[in-house]
Amino acid sequence: MKSRANVGAASVNYEGFDLKVILFLGLISFLLFWSFWGKDLEKRIYGPTSLQLHGPGTIGAEIIVWQPGGSAPALLVGHVEPSSPAGRAGLKPGDRIVGLDGRLVSSLETARHIIGSKGIGATLKVTVNRNGRNKEIHVRLNDSLLDSRVLRNMALKKHALSFPGQILATLVFLKLAVIMFFLIYKNFVNRTLIVLLFATAILVMGIFLRIYSPVDAFFAIKFNTISLLLGMGIISVVLDEAGFFDYVAYKISRFAGESRLKLLIVFCIITYFFSLVVNNLSTILVIVPMTLKLSAILRFDPRPFIIGEIISSNLGGASTMVGDFPNMLISSEAGIGFNEFIIFMMPICLILLGVLLVFLNLKIGSFAVPDKDEAIQGRIRPPMFTHRGRRALRRAVFVLCHVIFLFIISGKISLNPSAVALFGGLSLFLFSGINRMTLVRRAGFNDILFFIGLFVVVGGLEASGLLQYISNGIATMSFGKPWLLCVILMWSAALLTAFLNAGPTTALFFPVVLGFGLMPPQHVVWWALSLGVLAGSSATIFGATAGPVSATLVENYSSQYGLSLSGGNTITFGQFAKLGIPVMLLFLSVSSVYVTYLCLYF
Repeated sequence: MKSRANVGAASVNYEGFDLKVILFLGLISFLLFWSFWGKDLEKRIYGPTSLQLHGPGTIGAEIIVWQPGGSAPALLVGHVEPSSPAGRAGLKPGDRIVGLDGRLVSSLETARHIIGSKGIGATLKVTVNRNGRNKEIHVRLNDSLLDSRVLRNMALKKHALSFPGQILATLVFLKLAVIMFFLIYKNFVNRTLIVLLFATAILVMGIFLRIYSPVDAFFAIKFNTISLLLGMGIISVVLDEAGFFDYVAYKISRFAGESRLKLLIVFCIITYFFSLVVNNLSTILVIVPMTLKLSAILRFDPRPFIIGEIISSNLGGASTMVGDFPNMLISSEAGIGFNEFIIFMMPICLILLGVLLVFLNLKIGSFAVPDKDEAIQGRIRPPMFTHRGRRALRRAVFVLCHVIFLFIISGKISLNPSAVALFGGLSLFLFSGINRMTLVRRAGFNDILFFIGLFVVVGGLEASGLLQYISNGIATMSFGKPWLLCVILMWSAALLTAFLNAGPTTALFFPVVLGFGLMPPQHVVWWALSLGVLAGSSATIFGATAGPVSATLVENYSSQYGLSLSGGNTITFGQFAKLGIPVMLLFLSVSSVYVTYLCLYF
């Protein structure tokens, strides 16, 4: 098997430096700028670096961010006017704010979101830590605290509408969102085109209703998440083009031999560990063809193996900060570090991997095996590496190891993980030796455009107040119990992900979680969201992008390898759901116990 490394044939002629490459480098440059200065720019547009809440008619205090020596940021009360509502209520300079209205807060954005949703005359419950002890202070607001420049979620703009106007805005945005998600689910046309069209429609409607401007839409885009997606994507493509995945797949086949059970376990485990740091789709695009070839030689039905590999890649992606898009979004926007994902998500995902392997072992016999005469005979040959291919592979592994190391220590040195991923991807783009046009072509621009449009749509739904209503509904059903809130969130996210896909569901639920009036400790609510999306993406063939891609690979390779499978040479919705739905229910049951334990005892 020849290596797919397409290296340096025209490097002397500065190959690849055409318009597309220049635009690609321009995109990386913009994302690097945003990684370092994006938040500062946003603060300049929407408001100051502290919440200046003192002045005539307000509570008379300010909230500042304090982060000594690279430690985790803390919110402190700054200047307090003695005769102001804050002063009379008992707030003092130096108080560390740990909660607002019963919700834990650790970022200025969260504080802005909560404070900005309060109306005139409302009471703000402030939980402060003073001299090592928590104290609740109730401050009555004489006036609205912030103007619309400070609120990225546009809460005050919505409140400026009349009540019928608020209802109209919510219903219009809801209708547009439902139609968009229905079209994505039915897959009538390219999903990127659908999202971009509806993002434009929502922006036009937001401008018309004066609740969502182009500036708001721009800042609704999670550029740090896009940076992680692009940077890690480049690293994945270089590893693939250099033949790394082919080599590992060959070693798997040699180790497993002809044992179907051993092969299933090894493939799932290898898929899981690759997906910890490599884009899920890149892993599937290499593992699935090798599985299909082995199935033709060893005469077994590849579909349960492929379904297991898809779910294993979901588990690997959910275990780390950079394994998949949902965790990239949670990490970049909620400020959760690489180590915290390893500590809280990897153990439960390894347990779920064990549950998956036991379940697949019980169900593998229900799939028919092709007749011996229909199976081709042959020998799997090891991949052949050129000198340039080996050099590209060494550089890619070197960069990946250093990127992971910087992820681990990024919290201690105050380094943005998105910048780390971009620098790693950029270094390989320039110096790996892989054809740059190949990297540009496989960089996943369609996915980037899809998520940009999706962020604009979600920003519009947030501006309309719809997501706040959903937040309030979930919070009401939890009866004030944090563990029940997490469980309801997890099951809701799983059910929606099964039909909508992991990326859109996470982007939709992110502002829903931010709107909760009750927030469990230790980021448990984010673990609940990630585990819910994980379970849902494992339920149906639509839950993860790798599902439809794998079905297409089965169709293409079946004729090439001479496979004849019962029920057609593809993976149908029913076949996937036959295994996926029980797996989803098992995952949710185990995960519900886990998040309940974290809420009650951690």
